[in-house]
Order: sequence, then C-alpha cells, then structure tokens
Amino acid sequence: MNTEVSAGGIIVYKGTGSWRVLIMKDQSGNWTFPKGKIEKGEHLLDTATREIEEEVGLNNLTYVAELTPTMYWYFRKKSIKKTVHYFLFRSKTLQTPHVQVEEGISEAQWVEWKHAERMIGYPKTNVPLLEQAYTKLPGRKSA
Repeated sequence: MNTEVSAGGIIVYKGTGSWRVLIMKDQSGNWTFPKGKIEKGEHLLDTATREIEEEVGLNNLTYVAELTPTMYWYFRKKSIKKTVHYFLFRSKTLQTPHVQVEEGISEAQWVEWKHAERMIGYPKTNVPLLEQAYTKLPGRKSA
C-alpha cells in the first residue's frame, strides 16, 4: 500500500469581532487549509508551521491544540492513502496572506467562522476539522 503523511494548520484570529479562520484556494479551486509533506527528520508541528509560512506567508503563530488526523485516498498514477495531521494556531494580528502561486494556490483570505463552514471544500474531512477546532478556541462565545 502506498502511503503519504502531511501536516498542516487551521489558523484563527479574533479581534474585537467574531472569530475568523484563514482559508486558501488550492490548485483544484477548493477552499482548504495549508498543509504539506514532512521533510526528513522534521516533527509534525514543525512541518505544519513551515507549510503555513510557505503556502500563505503567515508566521509568529501561537500553537493552540492538536486536531484529529484526517485520512483519505487519492489517485496519482496509483492509489495513495494520505494521513494529514492538523494543528490549531492563533494569529495575534490579522496578517495579510501571501500565497505560494507555484504550488497552485490562487488566493487566501480571512473569513468569519460561519462563512468558512459554507465555503470550505472537501467537506468530508474539512467540516469535521472546523467543528473540532471550534471546540478548542479559547473563550469561544462568539464564532
């Protein structure tokens, strides 16, 4: 069996208003979260942090929690079982995203939580991730 392991992050921000989450449009035109393959000797959390910085240009994030890994199959010349380890991060400021166009990312934006749930692609994996992330938000009275 062919397997692949990646790590990524859900990044949130809360100013004076409601919670916002950063989503990006991938090469398939779906809104999703930054993630990528683990480099040799790299820890999962380090991979997630690196991929966020590479794909959407955000840094100086605060780690909040580990989320349940997602698993799915995809086909690229052969069937591959992919596991993605996600982590929840908080940004202290509403940083302007800068996307990695060479990876097929066309845009990234901060959206209110309720809008992210409607916009997000890959709903079988991403909606449960958003729901779980919401339960881990500090002081989550207004999402």
